[in-house]
Amino acid sequence: MPRILVVNIGSTSLKYRLLEMAGEKNIARGYIERIGDSASPFIHTGASGPEKSTLDTREGYPPAIQAMLVAIGGTADLAGIGFKVVQGGPDFQGAYLLGPEVLEQMEVFSGVMPAHNPPYIQAIRHFQRLLPGLPLVGAFETAFHRQIPPHAAAYGIPRSWSESYAIRRYGFHGASHRYLAERLAVLCGQPLAKLRLITCHLGGSSSLAAVRDSHSIDTSMGFTTQSGVPMAKRSADLDPFILPYLVERTGLTLDQITEQLTHNGGLAGISGLSGDMRDLLANYQLNPRARLAVDYFCYEVKKYLGAYFAVLNGVDAIAFSGGIGENAAPVREYITEDLDALGIVVDQEKNRRLAEEGEITGTGSRVRVFVIPTNEEIIVAREAWRVIGGDQPTLSP
Repeated sequence: MPRILVVNIGSTSLKYRLLEMAGEKNIARGYIERIGDSASPFIHTGASGPEKSTLDTREGYPPAIQAMLVAIGGTADLAGIGFKVVQGGPDFQGAYLLGPEVLEQMEVFSGVMPAHNPPYIQAIRHFQRLLPGLPLVGAFETAFHRQIPPHAAAYGIPRSWSESYAIRRYGFHGASHRYLAERLAVLCGQPLAKLRLITCHLGGSSSLAAVRDSHSIDTSMGFTTQSGVPMAKRSADLDPFILPYLVERTGLTLDQITEQLTHNGGLAGISGLSGDMRDLLANYQLNPRARLAVDYFCYEVKKYLGAYFAVLNGVDAIAFSGGIGENAAPVREYITEDLDALGIVVDQEKNRRLAEEGEITGTGSRVRVFVIPTNEEIIVAREAWRVIGGDQPTLSP
């Protein structure tokens, strides 16, 4: 049976999932952390369950990739490899075979996507050298947002900048938002095209999307993944004139300041404790800075919910997903409290008890509210299978 290997490259990590496309069956999955270390943790889960080991990845991605291919039993049954690539600019907002033209455009945006594009480009080129005959497909995170209307995508900058440098709202987490929207349609028992939805991908990196007519019409992330609602370590939305002010007052260079905003901002910056929501919730009652970080996060997400309610002229359903959205019941509670004027009421007892996919809608709510574990890999696998030219897989319910 033909298989698709889905690869998700981080700045220091490699996550993968192997799927058999007939029936979309999960065969194996794995995660390699701290790439660049002499003892990188490696967890591979196959038919016999999870197996833990360590790898020497001081040479970077090549030894991690080799270990992954050995763990999945080689490439003989692979129809291709799908990559959850991030930013390819205005010309690449879908799924494409990863040839020179696509990689060149990814390089154009490497400067503003330093944690995403460079490691993907490096890994993809290694795959091309290692497996020259195997189709490699990039499914760009911007795809689900490519039909955002011009007035929602524009920035208030000189027109020549927008046109010359392709500056606009692109949006990210597209595979997750698409999966959530499609899953909501199933759970609501209605065609996706008839629903008005808000999908909330909340984790170390977070974004929301307003969905209508089967696609995103607005989303909280913009030109880069640095914008939108608060994140673990990224500053997210920021008055642009803070930057020159800091350059003047601190004596730091712009590069040094942007480095701080990328790695020491967000929830970690506000709390001075951690960017991990689990740590912040554990200290919520005792540490005022932890409380501030949690309250700030929930407040900003709540504002986007209200904004998208207005943009959509009403909402049929909301989905919470991602590491925070799926697992942090207090955060869901804080975000959704006092929204009854919008017809959003959550049953907090159901919310606290829920440990998997399910509905947490409260009595009298006009909007249905769900928690849905996301599945970005299945979206990437389907897109890779489509581009390669395979028959459409039997879709999972």
